[in-house]
Amino acid sequence: MEVIILGSGDTVGTPKLNCTCETCTLARQQGIPNARTRFGIIIRDPERDRNISIDTGPDLRAQLIREGINRIAAVLYTHHHYDHILGFSEFYRVQQFIKVFGLKETLDFVLDKMGFKIINAKRKEIKLYEPIDYHNIQFQAFPVYHPSWNVTHPASQIQPIGYTFNINGKKLVITGDTGVRIPEESLKIMSKPDLLITDAFIDKPAHFLDHHMTVNEAIELANNLKAKKTVLVHLAHMNPPHEKLQEKVDPTTEKILIGYDSLKMIL
Repeated sequence: MEVIILGSGDTVGTPKLNCTCETCTLARQQGIPNARTRFGIIIRDPERDRNISIDTGPDLRAQLIREGINRIAAVLYTHHHYDHILGFSEFYRVQQFIKVFGLKETLDFVLDKMGFKIINAKRKEIKLYEPIDYHNIQFQAFPVYHPSWNVTHPASQIQPIGYTFNINGKKLVITGDTGVRIPEESLKIMSKPDLLITDAFIDKPAHFLDHHMTVNEAIELANNLKAKKTVLVHLAHMNPPHEKLQEKVDPTTEKILIGYDSLKMIL
């Protein structure tokens, strides 16, 4: 099994429109790893053609073409903020069938309110902490902390989740979007992963930031969970350029990796 970072960026991606900061400038000049598309992860099963997509961000079509992935068997949604769902429309007239897993309110929003009924999706509602067997993979959803700024927006009335996976006897944990206030029961389920892919927004504290983690907070989470390897994603353009940020957090051991688009790992 191969885990691929489709998109390592935040809601606006990098480079951000109309921004001339150092990171955005390098992203325009050099592309990946400084250029970051919106969040997305693929668990790729090349032998059985059962690729699983974690969320479907606005850049999904370009991401799948970039990685040479022609088919998605299943989508697992973490929540229904627009930067995690809009790419679902890319399956129209491309795939005749796709399974979609998520909490009821997320599936209601994606499959009904967004007008995606034209896509032949098999709806698979899940519950928190319920183990799900999907062919040779078992996964489980757990609640995280990701409140919305705009509490009147219908997409904000949600329970954001992360996922644990058992793949070939290895444990993969994906937090999805979250701040530091992850429930204790979730932390127990997340503990001791072989690979942790976690939210990390910027490399310094910010007064507005409680719905995402800083880089240091994400590293502290990884240490507390005793993760063997950690990849930081959902990174904003406000971070230093990729190499500078990697040098800052872990220049030698590669235990903590700054995620980037097209990063591939084997489980």
